[in-house]
Amino acid sequence: MTMIITPLLIRWFIHDLASPVATVMTASELLSDVPDPEINGLVQFGARRLGARMRMVRAALVPGDAPIGGSALEELIRDGQPSTPIDWRRSDSEADGRIANVIVGTVLLMADVRRNAPLIIGEGGVHWDDGFDWPDSVAGVLAGADPVDTRGALAATLAGSARRAGLTLSVSPTGIDW
Repeated sequence: MTMIITPLLIRWFIHDLASPVATVMTASELLSDVPDPEINGLVQFGARRLGARMRMVRAALVPGDAPIGGSALEELIRDGQPSTPIDWRRSDSEADGRIANVIVGTVLLMADVRRNAPLIIGEGGVHWDDGFDWPDSVAGVLAGADPVDTRGALAATLAGSARRAGLTLSVSPTGIDW
């Protein structure tokens, strides 16, 4: 039941936040008779970044079947994860929605586990340049345990996305393959 309701709630949540993002983009102009270009730029930058992050979270957590082109998927990830250096090694071919869920979910999880660490995104997985000991809560969930924290919940969602896509995840110290 949870796996049915959760994506719907996430879709609602992301949709519900779309209007505030648009509001933030115009807020500073309405607060002053003389618009401040620096403040307006900061507000608009923040709103664009929030919007990109919301699109990325939705792509990771809401099941979808619609294909997404390789360059659009790359842009979605780069825009939604701006502080993470990305080495894109996937072809420009389409990924179906289920595979896109897995790719984006893997990026979200790995970027959260090791903030600002460069990620290599390839055809069959996402990796770091070097080895890393996964947190026990994440490693446990990816091995089949129940989540005990927010990272574990994200890992459980990723595992569910992989199952829906007919993929098996393989976790190593350098990343996740499917």
